[in-house]
Amino acid sequence: MHRPPAAAAALLLLTACADPAQRLVDVRGECMGTTWSARVVAHDLDAGDLAALIQTQLDLVDDHLSTWKASSDLSRLARAEADEPVPVAAITIAVLERAAALHAETEGAFDPTIGPLIELWGFGAQELSDVPTPDDDAIAAARARLGWDAVAWDAGARDAGEGEGGVVRRTRGDVELDLSAIAKGHAVDLAAEALRGAGHADFLLEVGGEMVLSGRRPDGAAWRTGVVDPIPLQITDLDPPLSVAPQRPFGFVEVTDVAVATSGDYRNVRRLEGGRTVTHAIDPRTGRPVSHPLASITVFAPTCARADALATAALVLGPDGGLALLERLEGVEAIGLVRAGGDDGGGRGTLEVRATTGAPELTRFED
Repeated sequence: MHRPPAAAAALLLLTACADPAQRLVDVRGECMGTTWSARVVAHDLDAGDLAALIQTQLDLVDDHLSTWKASSDLSRLARAEADEPVPVAAITIAVLERAAALHAETEGAFDPTIGPLIELWGFGAQELSDVPTPDDDAIAAARARLGWDAVAWDAGARDAGEGEGGVVRRTRGDVELDLSAIAKGHAVDLAAEALRGAGHADFLLEVGGEMVLSGRRPDGAAWRTGVVDPIPLQITDLDPPLSVAPQRPFGFVEVTDVAVATSGDYRNVRRLEGGRTVTHAIDPRTGRPVSHPLASITVFAPTCARADALATAALVLGPDGGLALLERLEGVEAIGLVRAGGDDGGGRGTLEVRATTGAPELTRFED
């Protein structure tokens, strides 16, 4: 949701499978400043039509919830005066209501008004390196601009189309609203619903690492998805500004009919003046980047919007608080990778796996 999307492109790859009447259709594209891909089990399917079906839903979310597009609901809200009602689409109201529930469930660890702190630490619109370390006064001033309770809305119409679904206002003009930590997941959910509505029950859909897995692969097995290894590119080894992905999977799980989202401390880092490196995960309660040993958290939930937001909150809360939160929530499971220190023989340190009681079995990849 952070950059204007490049022109979408779809690619077709047909994979042989046990049932000659079925094939695995792969399509890909770009949206919301990232890439998306889908693998759909089908008998007779035009890849272009499939890509257009998915792209339409992703673009719908981006059009309304982008913080970059001047015409989006959020951009118009940002330009409005305090208490000025801004007409918005039903999709925006739906995401706001989901965000409100998740803010309450996580006791504020998930906070869509955290933007001032993101900017302060160099993770905003301008990609900065050698960021000045904010002092206590600057952190306090940025935290004073947070306030989910300053965002109010009237749901109005609740249709799922593009029409106006209600109005939103900010009771304080200094509050910034950024729904990126839930909007991408919501977009995946909408695209998944569109696939099912078109009669496609078996697919793996992924947008920027967040995914919905539905049905089965052509051979009848559950879908396999990797859990990334955060060790090969530890944040202490990097020069910002960087958004990075680990070199190889740590392991994999086989799951179906579930949404999956991962947050990690390695994905986006900045180096402060003086050489200290910090992660993009900012704790709204302290105003500072997290410094605990939870390297990544992979969340399994009924919807991708929920998995997306909960992964963000759990990374903020750390290995104990994050896992404890997810353990309490019905229908939610998680696998966390915690930096345990020591040495794995390559000078990298080791990872400890922590999971909720009902988490899928993690199969490790061996070096």
